Amino acid sequence: MIDLHTHILPGVDDGAADLETSLAMGRFAEDGGMTVIAATPHFYEIPNWSLIKQRVDDLNGEFAKAQISVEIVPGAELMMDLNLLDLVASDIPTYADNGKFCLIEFPMHQVPIYAEQVLFALQTKGMTPIIAHPERYGAVVEDPNVALGWLRQGCLIQMNSGSLLGRFGSTIKQTAEIMLDCNMVQMVASDGHGSERRRLNLPEAFEVLKKVVGKDGAHELVATNPRNIIAGHFQLKVEPNEYRKKRRFFFSRFA
Repeated sequence: MIDLHTHILPGVDDGAADLETSLAMGRFAEDGGMTVIAATPHFYEIPNWSLIKQRVDDLNGEFAKAQISVEIVPGAELMMDLNLLDLVASDIPTYADNGKFCLIEFPMHQVPIYAEQVLFALQTKGMTPIIAHPERYGAVVEDPNVALGWLRQGCLIQMNSGSLLGRFGSTIKQTAEIMLDCNMVQMVASDGHGSERRRLNLPEAFEVLKKVVGKDGAHELVATNPRNIIAGHFQLKVEPNEYRKKRRFFFSRFA
């Protein structure tokens, strides 16, 4: 398994507070069958792509010393912001520095009016934006087809494993299941922040995914697709479907 969304770098954001926590996260990941983890710190907390890559190299060195056989690849979680328009392509974090795929999150309670503009600007720089955990956004909970619009614009979707496990409530869990049913999700990741709180629970979610999308579909979401994202050559194979809310019909016994 490959986890494409974690806050495993020590002491840079609201994720791992120190090296000890990062190592504990790595051991937990190894025990769960994960082989690769993307370090995706909040870019607004450490807005220097070269420094992030150096921190990843340092952590890989610490993993080697601790004999943790999990590879860390660099990335970052961008916040949807007009300031992204001013960055040159080489300064924008992409997975494994491949220049192809970047992770971007929106504010939880609203989709900014400039979102389409920023997404298009990233695409003109040769990047495919991956929308982080949209099943948690109020607009998507209200209408899952909002996510379909981003997919049709050429973006991809990353779902949080905790959403599927019900860690954020039943409504978000239901939204996650709807999106999976409609083929709106290309990868599932933990968004792990620590060794106790919000752990790297991708293996746990994998068991639930198998029940929702089948074993092959689950494997694509946590292994095949993430591997291709890192390699920089992911291609969408299954077209997403529009969500159609089921109607209920009540018939009177007097009809």
